[in-house]
Amino acid sequence: MFVIDKPFQIMKRARQVLLPFVFIFAPLIGYCGNGLGDDVKTDKVMATFSMETFFVKEEGFVCWTATQEQGSLPYVVEQYLFDKWVAVGEVKGIGTPTPNSYSVPVTLNSGENKFRIRQKGYDKMSRFSNAITYYSKKEAVSYNVTDDNQTLIFSTDTYFIIYNPYGAIVRQGYGNSLNIADYPKGYYCLIYDNRLGGFEKKKVLFKNSFYPIVINPVYLGKRKVLG
Repeated sequence: MFVIDKPFQIMKRARQVLLPFVFIFAPLIGYCGNGLGDDVKTDKVMATFSMETFFVKEEGFVCWTATQEQGSLPYVVEQYLFDKWVAVGEVKGIGTPTPNSYSVPVTLNSGENKFRIRQKGYDKMSRFSNAITYYSKKEAVSYNVTDDNQTLIFSTDTYFIIYNPYGAIVRQGYGNSLNIADYPKGYYCLIYDNRLGGFEKKKVLFKNSFYPIVINPVYLGKRKVLG
């Protein structure tokens, strides 16, 4: 009868016996954790949330309560801006099936605002909430071009998109002013406050000059002198 009487030899023998079982059953065990979303591998989670409440606060917050979450996936808040859904905020989901409440700050346009919630799982499939509409009483945004055709100014902070004369986006962001001094000449389409506008950028030959400087010839007898 073979007797192992040393602790080191006992541990070595135990590893030899148990190691094959670890490799066989480990993939089946997965990540159980304590029920919190952070303990679940996000690469194995699908978007399964269900909306219980969904509303917009006047001060500019999109709020909702969701249930049936399988794991911690990011929620993306999308706003409908001139025929296109645009991501305007994000928050990490808690990941438990019990009701979880969220709130994300957003910029409200004057008049009609549409929002929806999106979540994407490991299978690359997105799940969307129903869209909701909120009507804001805030004053409509206006704009003008100042500083000799070099600065675009809005009456208040707003989300904007600028398209060049060829239809490509040259700038988008949030704010109340924009330096356009280096923009090539041409007519630009402007989306702001969920409205459509535009402005013309004229050629600038010299800094702080709006119109091209033209030097006319001066005639002195038969001689032509440029002055």
